[in-house]
Amino acid sequence: MYKILFVIIIAVILPACQSNRAIIKDIDAIHKQERNGIKLYQQGQYAGAFEELGELATWGYKDAQYYLAFMFLKGQHVEQSTLIGMGWLGVAAESGIEEWVAFYDKVHRKASPELQLRIDAVVADYRRKFGMKAQFISCRKSQIGTSKKVAIKCTKEDKISKIYPIDLTESQLRLD
Repeated sequence: MYKILFVIIIAVILPACQSNRAIIKDIDAIHKQERNGIKLYQQGQYAGAFEELGELATWGYKDAQYYLAFMFLKGQHVEQSTLIGMGWLGVAAESGIEEWVAFYDKVHRKASPELQLRIDAVVADYRRKFGMKAQFISCRKSQIGTSKKVAIKCTKEDKISKIYPIDLTESQLRLD
């Protein structure tokens, strides 16, 4: 009797578990993937960097978002897009790293008023989808050695969040 009940429960629960598309990765594996993606980016291997960092950027990891921003701003392995690049840079700047915030502000100020409004809309959309609150991310800043360079280490809380695709072209942006 218990075996039959167990089989029925498993038959009902397993399909439900598969349908939520939950992705489970060890935090050490995530940080290793992020470090590898950054290393690939620094070596000019942009396709590999995009593969490693794109997924993590959508999960809210700030370093991944920062490097993805530059891939779009410079057109490295992706179609060049100021809007998408600034969207990623704006959401990465949530981290509060002064250098990132200052660079975002500098580029934003140089844009035309019309472009500034479009950038603001993309950043708002990206923060809604990929931001710390939306993706249940908490980040900790620390100084690297005796230098003034700041490192950031983010951790995703054990909560389910929605997974959104990466906009690869400006035609995919929702600016309404």
